Amino acid sequence: MAFASIHFIFLFLPVMLLAYFIIPKRGWKNLVLVLGSLGFFAWADLRHLPLLLLSLLINYLSGLLIQHANDHETPKRAKALMVIALLLNLLILAFYKYFGFLGGIVQSVLPIEVSFPERALPLGISYLTFSALSYILDVHRGTEKAEKNVLNFTAYLVMFPKLIQGPITRYKDVKPGLLELRVNLTDVSLGIRRFIIGLAKKVLIADSLAIAANKVFAADPSTIGAGVAWFGLIAYALTVFFDFSGYTDMALGLGGMLGFKLPENFNYPYISQSITEFWRRWHMSLTAWFRTYLFIPLEFKRRKVKFLRQPTNILLVFLLTGLWHGAGWNFLFWGGYFGLLLALEANGLEKLLKKIPRVFRHLYTLLLVLLGWVFFRLTNLQNWGGFLGALFGRQGWTALETMRSLNILFYIPIAVIAILLCLPILEWVKKVQPARPFLWNSALDLVHIGIFALCVAYILANGFQAFMYAQF
Repeated sequence: MAFASIHFIFLFLPVMLLAYFIIPKRGWKNLVLVLGSLGFFAWADLRHLPLLLLSLLINYLSGLLIQHANDHETPKRAKALMVIALLLNLLILAFYKYFGFLGGIVQSVLPIEVSFPERALPLGISYLTFSALSYILDVHRGTEKAEKNVLNFTAYLVMFPKLIQGPITRYKDVKPGLLELRVNLTDVSLGIRRFIIGLAKKVLIADSLAIAANKVFAADPSTIGAGVAWFGLIAYALTVFFDFSGYTDMALGLGGMLGFKLPENFNYPYISQSITEFWRRWHMSLTAWFRTYLFIPLEFKRRKVKFLRQPTNILLVFLLTGLWHGAGWNFLFWGGYFGLLLALEANGLEKLLKKIPRVFRHLYTLLLVLLGWVFFRLTNLQNWGGFLGALFGRQGWTALETMRSLNILFYIPIAVIAILLCLPILEWVKKVQPARPFLWNSALDLVHIGIFALCVAYILANGFQAFMYAQF
């Protein structure tokens, strides 16, 4: 059940909110949240519900056992329990997400014939696993106490706003909302507005531009010119951003309605002036996770290594970042591509960039990010050469297939609007100090109602597409 579906908007969400607001006590609200979240998961992925419950049990008990070992000052036992808990989580993730990929590698290296079938991914398994790992590591480090209340712990791990695509949260992010009654009318109002903005990003922009991008990438690269190739690539880059940031806006809006402040995940990444800045603004919860739990510990553990310590650590982290996105060589290459660029910037390139005009820094960043989306989008490595050749004019600016023949001219205005919305225009609107606040807020509410009506009309007419990052 996707956030952009009629079932969710007009059935699940109203029932969930009604039950949540009627109950006065925080503990009972958490029960409603847990039951609603489990129902949300079961609706979309009933066959993996036992796996979800098993994961909950493993991590809940692991946290208690590690806390007990810490309290009794038995660090070796605490570390052993932590390692076991991490391995169990990673084994579950690897079994479902990487088993087929690793099996293919084994078959290519060893002369054996073994079947390694691909398995359907459980809903939100990557986000669930990383949230669980952060909890286990925080409890082991002593930065967080294990949650004894199984209801609160379950609500943290499976709450439906962040279950499918994050943002990846640490327990400290949602703990205040689980323990205190924080729901108020202002938060609900702001949450509804943000949900509507996210819905519009997803339905009106991402789903529309996805059609244009898919048509370009489905065409034979030898039949398209540079103009069509660049438009298709830009449309795809905008699709990824508005699809994922749209989901994040909807998740944060839902969290606000329920009294939770979930972490931000995007901060206008396409205005960045370096690859380093881009990754500070893109999928911020994932970047923060890898920085906190992998990069910083690696830097500390290898602090005595003088030669290429930081570059190799950065490269390793981003190889794993690529692999997190998908079990494929293209994702591994995509991660290594950005890891190499980040390592170069960390070792002098970024200082050089600051000496050149801002516009060139911005163009440098956009060009490299767009090229990176080629490796991300084309899972078959053999297709890279043809598409990159089209981008850089192998067939000239125009070729056999044109925007008219692919029927994508209609999407140019949508792409222009999307590019403008990549600028912090909405942030500027929020900073407006109106002379008559009531009239200003009333006008904003009417705009949001109109946008919502347009989104619903679009969904009824065209249906909705699954969120792109749900597959990761």
